[in-house]
Amino acid sequence: MIKFEKRVLRAKFKNPLLNFSLDEQLIEFRKDPLTSITCRINLKRSQRPKQVKEDRKAFERIVKESRKNCFFCLKNIEKSTPKFVGLKERYFGKNSVLFPNLFPCSPFHAVVVLDARKHYFPLKKIDSKILLDSLKVSIEFLNSANKTNPSFKYPSINFNFLPSAGASIIHPHFQVLLDDKPTFFTELLIRKGLEYFKKFGSNFWMDLIKEEKKRKERYIGKLGSFAWIADFAPVKNNQVSGIITRKISNLDKLSQKDLKDLALGLEKIFKGLYRKGIKALNLSIFSGPMGRDISDYFLLNLKLVSRPTFSQFYVSDIGFMELLHSESIVETLPEELAKSLRFKTEK
Repeated sequence: MIKFEKRVLRAKFKNPLLNFSLDEQLIEFRKDPLTSITCRINLKRSQRPKQVKEDRKAFERIVKESRKNCFFCLKNIEKSTPKFVGLKERYFGKNSVLFPNLFPCSPFHAVVVLDARKHYFPLKKIDSKILLDSLKVSIEFLNSANKTNPSFKYPSINFNFLPSAGASIIHPHFQVLLDDKPTFFTELLIRKGLEYFKKFGSNFWMDLIKEEKKRKERYIGKLGSFAWIADFAPVKNNQVSGIITRKISNLDKLSQKDLKDLALGLEKIFKGLYRKGIKALNLSIFSGPMGRDISDYFLLNLKLVSRPTFSQFYVSDIGFMELLHSESIVETLPEELAKSLRFKTEK
């Protein structure tokens, strides 16, 4: 039922990097088995000459300078961050703090400071305790906002980690939104999931987990109630999906154990990516509508992708093919990603 469609073409040219000898490069054209979104993979693009390099000293200097008046540090939160109207003014976890986004993209758009005590910590230091604390306070806010405003029922939890991933503040933070309508991609997932259910009588995500586990090509592993897979047709480098393995379609139905499993899985993926040299990323959790069970055809899931390391003169890795043709250009292979991140044991 699930098809992993790809075709391979060859590009031939005389390569000046090889003394003008004949070079042949393989380009894979892949199609996502649910959404039909396409991408192109050329592994040799990772060898491209890059005139803009990672600048560690510049990054360390920016971290130091940004610490002086950081809005998200504990000593400044009370005087420097906004307060909600009609809800609790702010929400507090053990060390996380949630408050309104100063420049919102939704009437209910919150920021969650992952740990207000620490201004900056690298990806490998974002452990399951920090993540669990932040996830709990995020869901507390979502439940509160939905109860007060029932027509707003589409939640998402998102993470831009570091400036090269779109973060304007160095201090690590989630962005939590509750909308009256699903985002474009969330709506696409729900609609395609329903089409798949009507056609085959089963849940796409359940079938995907079974198929990927059987193939052993892109399956990373399972921890508790979440399975982890390297996406067949990624939109960016090092794309990983986390999928709930129980019939749960929305964030408000996650149990405390589910949240612990999710936090532990994310910690392992973060550390695995860091070992590969990844230091920045984007993450989004896609949820069905709160208060409604659509788990027959949609399961709660998330996607994360890596972003470039910091450079003083950052060059975006998004080009015309992504922006104007809606086709992603990728230089990492999902099968190799899964192999490097695969869990040793399953729980």
